[in-house]
Amino acid sequence: MEEAAVAIKLAIIAALLIGLFGFDWHWLASDQTLIDPNENLTVMERLRLLAGLLLIVQGFETSRYLGNAYDPAMRVRSMRLAQLIAGVIYLLFVITGLPLLMEFHGIADETAIITLAGRVAEILPALLILAAVMSRFSAAVADTVGAGGLFTELSGSRLSSRLGYIGLVAVAILLVWIGNVFDIVTLASRVFAEYYLLQCLVAIAATFRTARVTGMRRTALITSFAVMAVILALIVVFAIPVG
Repeated sequence: MEEAAVAIKLAIIAALLIGLFGFDWHWLASDQTLIDPNENLTVMERLRLLAGLLLIVQGFETSRYLGNAYDPAMRVRSMRLAQLIAGVIYLLFVITGLPLLMEFHGIADETAIITLAGRVAEILPALLILAAVMSRFSAAVADTVGAGGLFTELSGSRLSSRLGYIGLVAVAILLVWIGNVFDIVTLASRVFAEYYLLQCLVAIAATFRTARVTGMRRTALITSFAVMAVILALIVVFAIPVG
């Protein structure tokens, strides 16, 4: 069922991007120009808002916990492809969506994109709602599997993944019940930044210890991991929610 949900979601995303391309084509033929709706924000405030959106473009580690079904090469390839495809889709959406944002004059909330999509094509709001349902279903399954696997891994297999599922679902329900969506996104971004920061530190230590990487390549890898670690540390400290 998850495969069907992903297929439907990708089809709707393709329809949205095609619609946005068409909207942009007509927009370019007009005399309109892009206007910054938040020109009063400083560069630092913009960067802090961007840091609070890290969650949107992360999280492709489900394959890591499918070792019983797939070999390491296949799992690494699947994670890389997932990151590449999602990154391309995200950038295309941001770029093609800029002219559409000029049409928005309401309150910025989690459903604003659905309202805006109606200006591109009348069918898009309904499709986006369906995509959101499918997206949350597939993401919930993927994140729950990943969290359960991580729970078992960190406990040294002393605790089952099912126990991790119960704890994860309970915390998720509590957060949604008491929190604001944008606050939750920023909180999740900070948590993931902390997690990836630790991974960068592990990568630096592993690069120092391995004999398979030497010379300039080792220096380049350590430097890149260190730069990413600094950026992630800044996200943990300075990220703020939209609105």
